[in-house]
Amino acid sequence: MGSMDWLTTIVGIVYFGAVEGNPFLADITQTSLPVFTVIKLSTTIMVGLLFYKAEKTLLRTPDKSARSFKCARIILRAAYVIATAILLFAVLNNLIVVVNAI
Repeated sequence: MGSMDWLTTIVGIVYFGAVEGNPFLADITQTSLPVFTVIKLSTTIMVGLLFYKAEKTLLRTPDKSARSFKCARIILRAAYVIATAILLFAVLNNLIVVVNAI
C-alpha cells in the first residue's frame, strides 16, 4: 500500500497537477520528486521491516499461551490493520483526485 500511495501521488502530481496532502512532504514534492521518492519508499520499506521484525521477535516467545503473548500479538495485528487501512484510504483518495482531474 505504501508503494501504491507513492505511485498514485507521483502520477497525480506529474500528470494532473495534484498537490501532496502531507504538509511535511508537500514542499519536497514541489522541489524534488526524486527526494520525495527516496523518503516515501524508504519509509515504506522501514515500516514493513519493522512489522516483519516485530512478528518474528514475537514468534520467538517460548510460551505462546501466555496472556502477554496474546495481547502483544493482538496489538501488533491491530497496528498492521490500522496502518494498512490508513494507506488504503490515502491510495483511494489519490485515485479519486486523479479521476476527478481527468
